[in-house]
Amino acid sequence: MNRNFIEEEILQRSRYETLWMDCAEVDARPFLHYLQYLTYGGLGERNNQLQALGVFESSILDITDDLNLYHPETTLNLLGHCYEMEGDYARALHYYETSLRLFETNNAANWHIRRVLRLVSCKQALKTFYCARY
Repeated sequence: MNRNFIEEEILQRSRYETLWMDCAEVDARPFLHYLQYLTYGGLGERNNQLQALGVFESSILDITDDLNLYHPETTLNLLGHCYEMEGDYARALHYYETSLRLFETNNAANWHIRRVLRLVSCKQALKTFYCARY
C-alpha cells in the first residue's frame, strides 16, 4: 500500500510508529466482521449482512473487547465504510470522526470524511435541483 504523508506527520510519531506509517494494519476479529459484511452483501444475503454489521458494531462498543484492539482507528474506519455503503452517512461520519480523535494524522479517515461530505453535498445539490425543477 502506498500512502502519502508529510514530514510533520512523521515528527508526531515515535520512531517505532514511523516504521509502520506506510502500512495499513487491522485486528483480525474486526477484519473478519468486515469481510463477512462484504461477503454476505455480495451474495445477496441481506439478513446475514445486517447481522454481521450488528455484530461488528457491538464488538467495537463492548468495553471488554477493547483490551485486544491494537488498531482501533482502522477498525473504526472499516465500520464507517460499512455504514457509508449502507447510505447512513451520519453514522459513517461519526465513526470516521471517532477514528480521527485517536490519530489525527496519517489516518485514512481524512480521505473517507472528504468523500462522504462530497457525496452528501452532491446528493443535496441533486435534491435541490429536482425539487426546484418539479
